[in-house]
Amino acid sequence: MLILPIFLLSVPTESSATTRATDTAPVSVQDAAQPIEPKWTGAISLGLSLFDGDTDTRSATATADAEYRREHDRTTVGFYWNYQQDKNATPSITQRRTGLKAKYDYFFSKRTYGLVQASAEADKAADVKLRTTLGVGAGHQFLEDEAWIGSGTWKVSAEAGVAQFDEDFNVAKDSDYITARAAYSAEWKASEKWSLSQNCEIFPSLEDSSDLFIKLDTRGKIALTEKMFGQIQWLWTYDNTPAAGLSRTNDLYALTLGWSF
Repeated sequence: MLILPIFLLSVPTESSATTRATDTAPVSVQDAAQPIEPKWTGAISLGLSLFDGDTDTRSATATADAEYRREHDRTTVGFYWNYQQDKNATPSITQRRTGLKAKYDYFFSKRTYGLVQASAEADKAADVKLRTTLGVGAGHQFLEDEAWIGSGTWKVSAEAGVAQFDEDFNVAKDSDYITARAAYSAEWKASEKWSLSQNCEIFPSLEDSSDLFIKLDTRGKIALTEKMFGQIQWLWTYDNTPAAGLSRTNDLYALTLGWSF
């Protein structure tokens, strides 16, 4: 509530005091009753690199994340893209990786929610033409912009559910199966300048124990201005049954410049 101090410069008459109180009271009540309009918040970042001389390579990385939070529900969406080219290699495009994700949470109580999630990604280096997930589950918001360890504020949540997991490969045999889904999200805003976050998803098959996929996204941010920030990102994926001859793990390291909204 906004409190407006009134300094009495002279003793008012009864009528003027009544008029003054009548004029000011409704303003304070209206200000206090103004609801906070929900809006989309998020960030977009971009990174580029070029190498010339003994090598002729270039790469680009972009990320975008947004959240729409209301009292009883929350919608989150995310996007990432990575492109790498080496003109001395055949083929010259060595990596093209794109991912999209979306999740809707409905809060049954202040902390507990049900969810629907979907994701899609392609990864040239891993021979993945398209990998998709579609699942449902439940989650618990342990902390939301609250103090916990050290200074600053925390957001911490965990989720569990089931999902349909599909992998279409360029060369290898396609696969699809039902998986469990376990996930957590943690963000520590150490100060107005620094923040760290990590999101993890685990998809163990309920049909074949050898099928396991894990994605871990870790980021550190430093605020440069009110809206601009620098970001370092490590995206790690693990596929226990990759295409023949390829590694189970893949790492993407990116240094980007971003803007928040």
